Amino acid sequence: MVDMMNKWVLFLAVDGFDAKAFQVLWKCFGDLNASTRIASFNADEEIRDKDSLVNTHSDMSFAEASEQPADVIVVADDVTANSIVDSLAAMTALTEAADRNAAIVSINDGATALIAAGIVEGMTIAAPQELKEQLKNAGAKLSDEPMAVNNNIFSARDGADLQELCSLVSEYITTKREEAA
Repeated sequence: MVDMMNKWVLFLAVDGFDAKAFQVLWKCFGDLNASTRIASFNADEEIRDKDSLVNTHSDMSFAEASEQPADVIVVADDVTANSIVDSLAAMTALTEAADRNAAIVSINDGATALIAAGIVEGMTIAAPQELKEQLKNAGAKLSDEPMAVNNNIFSARDGADLQELCSLVSEYITTKREEAA
């Protein structure tokens, strides 16, 4: 894995989220020296996961996040994905990240947010089987593998090695930085 010093990873999260993938990725990116932050509907909003394992506050609102160039944006759970599909600010954060070629990570039903943002056309996305029709309607297809990488879109479903996914994202960010230099 490549050091991500001077890079920042933005987790989109809402109160009641599922912390399983969130915790693994938060630790992994933190161990790589990335600055990790949380965006939610409001800045300084209390964010707790559904199992009371994580109790924190958001660093910024989705609107503020859409104005800041995160290197990585993560949608790690279905609760968050389903909550943000109607949020113009959250969708703007995702589409602007896609336009900048920032890494975008979706775990399981997190792909719902990518579909709503209109950024999956022509891609193969790892997501639950239930999203197959939605992906097809968005011009994408469901991956047969637990993980898929399409340019700057990194997706995974249950069973995927999230440490490996974190490594792929860190390598992408580092390679992108080297190419820009």
